[in-house]
Amino acid sequence: MRDRLKAIFGRIRAILTPGESLIEQSVTGGIWLTLLNITGRAFQILTVVFLARLLDPRAFGIVGSAMLVITGLRRVSKLGLNDALIYNESENVDPYLNTVWILNGGRGIVLGVLLFAAAPGIAWFFSEPNIEPILRAMAIGPVILGLRNPSIVYFKKDLNFHKQFVYDVSGDAAYFFTALAYAVFDPTVWALAFGYVARNVVRSGFSFVLSGYRPWPSIDVARAAEMIDYGKWITASNVLNYVSNQGDDIFVSWLLGSSALGFYQLAYRLSNAPATELAHVVSQVSFPAYSKVQDDPETVRSAFYRTIRLSMFLVAPMAIGIALVTEPFVTGVLGEQWVPMIVPMQLLAIYGLLRGYLASFGSVWRATGNQDYLVKVQLLTIVLIAIPIYPAASRYGISGVAMVIVAVYAFVMTPVDMYFAVEAVDGSFRRLAKEFAYPLPAAGIMGLVGLWIQRVVTIAPLVEFVLLVVVGIVTYAAAVLAIESRIEWGIVDEIRDLASFI
Repeated sequence: MRDRLKAIFGRIRAILTPGESLIEQSVTGGIWLTLLNITGRAFQILTVVFLARLLDPRAFGIVGSAMLVITGLRRVSKLGLNDALIYNESENVDPYLNTVWILNGGRGIVLGVLLFAAAPGIAWFFSEPNIEPILRAMAIGPVILGLRNPSIVYFKKDLNFHKQFVYDVSGDAAYFFTALAYAVFDPTVWALAFGYVARNVVRSGFSFVLSGYRPWPSIDVARAAEMIDYGKWITASNVLNYVSNQGDDIFVSWLLGSSALGFYQLAYRLSNAPATELAHVVSQVSFPAYSKVQDDPETVRSAFYRTIRLSMFLVAPMAIGIALVTEPFVTGVLGEQWVPMIVPMQLLAIYGLLRGYLASFGSVWRATGNQDYLVKVQLLTIVLIAIPIYPAASRYGISGVAMVIVAVYAFVMTPVDMYFAVEAVDGSFRRLAKEFAYPLPAAGIMGLVGLWIQRVVTIAPLVEFVLLVVVGIVTYAAAVLAIESRIEWGIVDEIRDLASFI
């Protein structure tokens, strides 16, 4: 028995240890990122489940408004330094790190001062006086994060995602335990604010624990200019990405108030997190992997198609499944006070499906030197959402906002993004559309079975939630195997190849 256990643990250690080849590093990195996202989402769900029972939606909305401002300033001032270092073909980027540390540290201090000084005006803008003290307390967060060890760029550049796992999960754990402990004794908005600060403190600390590199205050102007020149499109993309992804949050908070924002943000987070995070696992692995073979277009194109196929295989059932289980999950787990988020969450699950599909496009654009595509598609998204969002929100509330986002992505942005992706890899629009469409019949069958269960079975919401999850997994697996036996889809072969490699 001891030898058997030793063999099992040895096999697990081999799977989780990065190999020598690019494919071994990519697969191992993908496994670690999957574990990272599963663990991160577990902490997020635990935070939601426990704190949603202790705090009211307004508390989530107040901290949500503060985070919109913090995230906005961070995006506007982000220089794309890490992306520039990952893109850099040199394996050793140590000569750049002191410069990165100075730039990031200075940026963090400036952001902290701006947030502290602007807090009264921001509270006035959102018509929420409680934002002022919360935002001033949270202003220390960007300062702490700006001083983290710049060598964490190697976690992604070298596909050492086991270190990225420890770095990210330590922060998630700190947020959860700090916020929960505070909320138990004082169930107020301050629990969420202190959780945010604790996450940044712990992550900055672990950035030094996980790396032997020690930054020193010095700056190389030429290297700074080189990184900023590459990152200018990343910076512009981050600004537009913030407006396109968080602009609706700002609008909801401004027009409908903190409570509405609490409902909307939680609906968005829960509906999008599982589907898009799985896709982002692939995206985070694929960018450095694509960058290493950027001079071989055929390899990049082939890898891109395989990435899309695996992403949609995972994303499609999760997005449709989330829409199915929303009502029993909200009523059975979160409580009746969160019922207004049910319809927006179901609508945003469709957005999660599209977003999960498109998430893989950005990495191939960046790796092929087409960073400007990120800016172009995000600018178009902003314009298309901005036109109808006010009348939709005025009439239908947060459900109207969700409807606008889904319509824009379904009918305009998905075809546009596909066009740019095909151009970047010199591929085929038809082939890309097939990779998107293949998993949908199996996911649709799963959805129909779930709807049938909801119509014929009347049970407690929590039991219904568990039943739908179990039946959904079994139904999707059976549908995939049935479709695979009828057409040459190739997804089973992809999974078999991955399992054989592991």
